[in-house]
Amino acid sequence: MRALLVVAAVVLAFPVRVEANPARELVQHMSRGARPARLGDWVTYRFNGGGLRVYYWRLAVVGEEKDKEGRDAVWVEMEAGTHPAMKSPLAQMRMLVAREGDEIRYDAISRLYIGTGFGQPQEYSDEALQHVLKQQEADAKKAQSAPPEKQAPLPKGVKPTTRSGKESRLMTLAGTVAAVPVEVVMKNTVIKRMWLSREIPLLNLAKIEIPGIGHAMEVAEYGIDAKPRMRIPAPDAPKIKLEYADAILDDLPGDADDGHGHDTSEDTP
Repeated sequence: MRALLVVAAVVLAFPVRVEANPARELVQHMSRGARPARLGDWVTYRFNGGGLRVYYWRLAVVGEEKDKEGRDAVWVEMEAGTHPAMKSPLAQMRMLVAREGDEIRYDAISRLYIGTGFGQPQEYSDEALQHVLKQQEADAKKAQSAPPEKQAPLPKGVKPTTRSGKESRLMTLAGTVAAVPVEVVMKNTVIKRMWLSREIPLLNLAKIEIPGIGHAMEVAEYGIDAKPRMRIPAPDAPKIKLEYADAILDDLPGDADDGHGHDTSEDTP
């Protein structure tokens, strides 16, 4: 689950919207058919962390309804596993997220289900969910207000720059798509390279590489016919209580310091 949360946070933070990057090539590319997220959109990425650390991450919009505050909202499912079709996924998450116009507000979650391995998925209680969201908000504010870490000074006149190339055809695991390359460069060294494509739903991200550490993520499959895949527990099933809201994220199968996990349901003594 930790891997799922980390990848989700990093990917959803990518500046893939047109207004987030002033490059003319990217603006022109997106203007030729980029569309907002719709019910049924889904995309699967292959993440290569170097060596044998390969896994897949899937994002899908599987439902629509009003949230408890009366806002338009969508059900978003995330899955992580070692098989591209998510056979026996290591972790699953389903969340009801508010929507404002064309934008999915990933900071406005009103319901959350989490499932791992062979365990039955559970829903966070309202108290537990609010605790987690407030903690994330507090952590974000703390990070913003913290003094910048001291780093080794760069040579005079040297600073990272961002550059973009022209639209071209990019071969991916999901087929060939039109994409615009965007690079972060230090002198003649590429620090990060991304390919953004209006053809890829939800994130518009076709591929990303970090050459220095050998990490890469590439679209493996995508489509417009997503259906709910997470098995939702009965309405009267035990929920994750407040006192276990943090522990469930820190003591789950797959973590480096994994023990045997905790029972997080409301009937836990």
